[in-house]
Amino acid sequence: MTSSTTAPRFAADDSVDPGLLRAHLRLADPAVLLAVLAQLTGDHAVLDRHVDAISHISDPPEMAAVADSDTVAEIIERLVDVLGSEERPAPDLAPDDPAFFARLAPLALGVAMGEEFLPMLLEQGGFHSARPVLPRTTPLPADLDVAIIGGGLAGIAAALAATKEGIAYRIYERNEDVGGTWLIQNYPGVGVDTPSSYYSLSTELNPDWTSYYPKGGEYQDYLRGVADRHGIRRHTRFGTEVESLVWDDASYRWNIHVRSADGTRSTEHAATVITAAGYLNRPQFPPVEGREMFAGISIHSGEWDPALDLTGKRVAVIGAGCTSAQIVDSIVDDVRHLTLFQRQPHWVAPRKRDSDDVPEHHRWLSRHVPYYANWLRLKAFWGSADSAYPVVIVDPEWAASHLSISRANDMLLQDCLAYIDRTFGAGSELATKVTPDFAPFGKRIIRDPGGYYPALTREHVEVVAAEPARVIPEGIVTPDGDLIELDAIVYATGFHLDFLSTMEIRGRDGKLLTEEWAGNDPRAYRGGTVPGFPNLFITSAPNANPSHGAGNNFGIEVAVHYIVECLHLLAERGARSLEPTRAAYNAYVEEIDRAMEKTVWKHTPGAHTYYRNDSGRVIVASPWRLVDVWQQHRTPIEEHFVIR
Repeated sequence: MTSSTTAPRFAADDSVDPGLLRAHLRLADPAVLLAVLAQLTGDHAVLDRHVDAISHISDPPEMAAVADSDTVAEIIERLVDVLGSEERPAPDLAPDDPAFFARLAPLALGVAMGEEFLPMLLEQGGFHSARPVLPRTTPLPADLDVAIIGGGLAGIAAALAATKEGIAYRIYERNEDVGGTWLIQNYPGVGVDTPSSYYSLSTELNPDWTSYYPKGGEYQDYLRGVADRHGIRRHTRFGTEVESLVWDDASYRWNIHVRSADGTRSTEHAATVITAAGYLNRPQFPPVEGREMFAGISIHSGEWDPALDLTGKRVAVIGAGCTSAQIVDSIVDDVRHLTLFQRQPHWVAPRKRDSDDVPEHHRWLSRHVPYYANWLRLKAFWGSADSAYPVVIVDPEWAASHLSISRANDMLLQDCLAYIDRTFGAGSELATKVTPDFAPFGKRIIRDPGGYYPALTREHVEVVAAEPARVIPEGIVTPDGDLIELDAIVYATGFHLDFLSTMEIRGRDGKLLTEEWAGNDPRAYRGGTVPGFPNLFITSAPNANPSHGAGNNFGIEVAVHYIVECLHLLAERGARSLEPTRAAYNAYVEEIDRAMEKTVWKHTPGAHTYYRNDSGRVIVASPWRLVDVWQQHRTPIEEHFVIR
């Protein structure tokens, strides 16, 4: 096992006060400390000596370990000695021994896992970056350059990979800074609902998150920091929108038609295009009569004005998803009256900690103790990854007589129901309004930021379990004919699902991607590849979202690794383009659809979700475990491609 290139390291002149080190170590998980000690020393005997003295408490989300005081003291003193020695061990001295990691992982994570997961865990823990699979006997040609569309998380990940491989690249970003979603989303309370220690790049660990679920500004700062450390801005054309892509079969290159902020249009070229623009970008408004007639403030969450002050105003929030929950939680203390229009309730999971603030000892140890941040990341990943997969898989016998789809799904349902009962009172009118009639995960589940459900119980808050009937200058008329007078309407109604449908993309023989995906039925082979569109890779591809857990950063890293492998396949074959065969593409999509039949998204057609298209086909979520997706994307299957 090799070390992370980003794990905190001790410099030769670094020194840490032993008393301060002991104080922070005493607050840490002894299982993680033992794993760190074993890595730093490469000593298997230290595991043999202490592992039987450590046990784990099944207490999500921490899954913390416990040990007797003598064991904890001995581990701490050994760590103090090791870290305080004149010849401090460097993380890159840890042995490359898969069997060693197989012992460390269940110790630190508190659960047993199969061998199939270990290579993925090594990578996702940041212990090493994605490792090459194909031979590297032929250098990548200088003209195999890459155009990256979008400067958010996916674009930054692609840029980092290009830098590592020595590939010339440029990013086209329509905004004036990197960050993507986290640059443009600035509504009140906007934040990450995936654990921060995991929702980041495995090669760019951040040891200093202030929150387990940070607000958008902190995450945007993280992305800016990554871009600055690696000089990504120098390769980025800001204020530049890609209007169309046209494949030129004669030159084996894409013609990239761009428009600058001043309206100037130009055409550039690249051998490879990676789209990293996401698929939820255009604000969507409900088709409510009279929306333009409202005399007060109308604003969509995706177009928020930071100068807007809602203090003392009568406000309606339309929508009941994650964005709505964060906004309501954030503004409830400021507004005079708040009305939530809820078309359909979501399942809301309670916050498991009293506070989302990361304790100082975690941050201090992540900065000063090698490997500590890696294990915190991996604990967050495993707790929200394939351990959650059974929750979305249907047990037909169970589902035949339950609202939930399986025993695992029912455990989540009961947890959410208990939260409803605690907050609103079992059987109350408000409890009935917020209780869904479909299984959890039928639509995207919400994590309560801390005060969303309590906000709905406040005297100046009203929940209308319906969409507005119409909007008039004075406010909103409900389906019952009541007028709710308002000063402001907030549309937390999501975004249009755009799988590259707003950009003209012409592949081989002039075929449009929108024709390939006609009927709002986007499909893709591994790596977001499509037959007839050579050297085009879509990071936010159809059915690539790991919707049972983890975060889209996982899918991004998997896709970027696969793209690099494809480029090396071209180099090894002396070729200039590749695209999947129609047969491989169709077979892969059919495999997705068969697997999807066993999932909650097919079992709950009554749940209103953007995961499905109008025909009922699930086009966003992936039906597989993360480890299956990871394995599928280790390297391209050559016979599945047309290589020229």
